[in-house]
Amino acid sequence: MYKKIFCILLCIGLILSSCNNYEKNEEKEISNYYEDELNIMHIEADNPDFKNYINDVSRKLNMKINIIPCPDDANNRQAEISTLLLSGNSNIDLISVNDEMVSEFKVKGYIENLDDIMSKNIVESYPKDYVESVAMYKNHFYSVPYLMDIMMFWVNEKHIKYSELEGVKNLDDFSLFVSNDYGTNMYGYGSAWDETYIYNDLSQFINMFDGDYYNWNNDNTKEAVKFLHDMLKHGYTPQNQMIDRYEQMEQKFIDGKYGCVFMYSGAINIFLNSGKYGEDGIHVAELPMFKKNATNIATWQYVLNKSSKNKNAAKKFLSYISSREGSIDYSNAMNQIPARIDVILEEDIDVPDIDIIRKYVENTNFKVRPLSSNPMNDISEMGRIFQKYLLDEITLDDLCNLAQSIVDRK
Repeated sequence: MYKKIFCILLCIGLILSSCNNYEKNEEKEISNYYEDELNIMHIEADNPDFKNYINDVSRKLNMKINIIPCPDDANNRQAEISTLLLSGNSNIDLISVNDEMVSEFKVKGYIENLDDIMSKNIVESYPKDYVESVAMYKNHFYSVPYLMDIMMFWVNEKHIKYSELEGVKNLDDFSLFVSNDYGTNMYGYGSAWDETYIYNDLSQFINMFDGDYYNWNNDNTKEAVKFLHDMLKHGYTPQNQMIDRYEQMEQKFIDGKYGCVFMYSGAINIFLNSGKYGEDGIHVAELPMFKKNATNIATWQYVLNKSSKNKNAAKKFLSYISSREGSIDYSNAMNQIPARIDVILEEDIDVPDIDIIRKYVENTNFKVRPLSSNPMNDISEMGRIFQKYLLDEITLDDLCNLAQSIVDRK
């Protein structure tokens, strides 16, 4: 009896050992299949669509690509990645960054020169002023943009119908639209006025009023900030949005609390997946003309860790994602606007409301957001003094003097 039990257990052990050896051999074969390996820290690492996209790229480039998440909070993300780069950590090769991060990292020498990727033909496919201002430092390239973020005007069609306007086409329309009484806890205009986010609204309104963010004696700059102040003063936009970031603003807009918002195009899938998107609900609209048809743009970009041990593989990946084919593949996989202007205008890409987006590209002056080499500090400081002005804790003259001292920093 005991012999039979021993034989049975021995057989089971042999079978399990055989399976384990097979799995190890299979893993070894898969590992040997790839020519290269790459570690990418990415803002979309947990997004299932992005994972599928990376798997496709991995097969196309014959490269094992590992994706590592980074913090969602902008301040925490910038601090963690800055620490990683400063320490000389070589475990991460490529990192997806925004304008704020690359503006700091390129000056501090954390990231690799990418002149060999950003050829003349590639560079010409991006907005010229943007690339020169953000991706370059001392005549060298340090980032490769892959996703375009255009500050766009979004409206709730129910509020449009209530206002009895045919649309919001200019400053007069906008002023009438936001001034309507839409009900309790409902406002004509909403935004994200947290001290680290209000900078986006501030620079956007300065653009549309044809002001100059670097000149706080400019009459149009003053008119823009006074307009924002008066919207709050008259109750056209809520004071409690001073603690809101984009996540809160987006949800309030989806819930019908705001008649219109300015928000980057990257939010289109959030609005689309809410079930409220459409001609009779929330949707993107053409930019209203105030004094100048101008809007903020930003991108998400890849930077190469200077301490990376896989620079050849990283550059192979960057060459692909910056190509026309790579831009199309990314756009269709993620339903997002690629960074390349030629692909937006010329290719059949799967992006919601692409026709209106193309009108922005063709008819709007794209403005680079003003960023210093210490962006998060300066953005927060500007946000704090602007909030004080909105709450009448300081005067317009005080704001302008303080703001000028911030933008004058080298």
